[in-house]
Amino acid sequence: MSNTPFTSQIFIDIWKKHFVPNKLIKKFQFIEGVSFYKSNFLPVFFNAGKNLTKGNNYKIHDYKDYKNKTFIIYDVLPHLKDDSVKLPKDIKILKSNQYPGFLIDLTKFSNIDEYLLKTFSKNTRMKMRKFSSRLDTCFNISTKMFFGNIDKKEYESIFDHFMVLLQKRYSDKQISNNNMLPSEWNFYRELAYPLIMDKKASLFVIYDNKVPINITYNYHTEDTLIDAMTVFDIDYSKFNIGYVNNLKILNWCFENNLKTLDFSKGYFDYKKRMCSLEYNFEYHILFDNNSIKAKMTAFFLYKFYEFKSSLRNKGINTVIHKLTFLIKNKKTKKAHSEMTELNGLPDINTLSEINFNKEKHAFLNKNICDFLYSTSKNRSEIKVYSVNNQNDSYIISCETLAQKISLKL
Repeated sequence: MSNTPFTSQIFIDIWKKHFVPNKLIKKFQFIEGVSFYKSNFLPVFFNAGKNLTKGNNYKIHDYKDYKNKTFIIYDVLPHLKDDSVKLPKDIKILKSNQYPGFLIDLTKFSNIDEYLLKTFSKNTRMKMRKFSSRLDTCFNISTKMFFGNIDKKEYESIFDHFMVLLQKRYSDKQISNNNMLPSEWNFYRELAYPLIMDKKASLFVIYDNKVPINITYNYHTEDTLIDAMTVFDIDYSKFNIGYVNNLKILNWCFENNLKTLDFSKGYFDYKKRMCSLEYNFEYHILFDNNSIKAKMTAFFLYKFYEFKSSLRNKGINTVIHKLTFLIKNKKTKKAHSEMTELNGLPDINTLSEINFNKEKHAFLNKNICDFLYSTSKNRSEIKVYSVNNQNDSYIISCETLAQKISLKL
């Protein structure tokens, strides 16, 4: 994994500032590719970056500075491991599978058309083309990859919108998300800009007019794009914008001669459907086998991580995230709406036209997007009315087509 951002000084310095400001980050001669810090509570050295990297790899050398010590390396990528390297006899490793990973090996395909042909059925390819073309038909869609250069004000604006979309997405799912925790979010927000400028990260944005409706934060190695965090505006969910976004990024990878598009850790249906390789993120516990203390510590940690993995496989983490959301959002009620087909527009005197592009009417946007998807009309062609003397009732119309929206809590 050449030129990885996770061992760069930018990444390590900013991660240290946010999570272990008083710790010394140390390198050991026996291991190349990872640096460590000492735990406060355990006789253990953790890799710098801990579980906020999106993949680690390392090489072992025959030096003795591992003596009497235990080391933990999160998120090791087994498919990048050089199995020909032999360990010194006194070093042992325990490996615990933690999260599934998914990637596309781009070297198997000459371009995106060949990838689609070999990966999906004819029916699925038709649907994907439909989603993309329908999105372009209904909205003024543009895309931009920020890689190597980005205006700081534009960067701040994108990250502001990034959080808005995350809050909207996970409020709808009614589940908490670790990326939105202030500690993690502030870390990502400070980190992404210098990494983008250094071509070790990027932001890929899909816009409707000038408003981001899908944002993906990526890490970059010399030949790999790693999808680190992505979110779409749920108002556009009918258009399957997640797939549209992934195919646009995939096409960018082909155009820039990358070898791998890595969807990184965590299971989602789209990752499994799109990938050419499934793998596991592993936690590696390295220890001096001649030290009883190091050996006991290593086996305790191995059992602990195996237990956590078993709970995660049973869905316990999802339950916890849902409970956490409910505790923090006790007063949150999920609004919904009913849409009814109309045989034309009612008496215009019973209606008042509204400017649906104003922020105060943003609550109608999902209904508008659904209407546009079903009618293949452009946003500029429709009109929206409030119904006089009927609270929370609106009508969307275009030519002879009309739908009534009834909002409810």
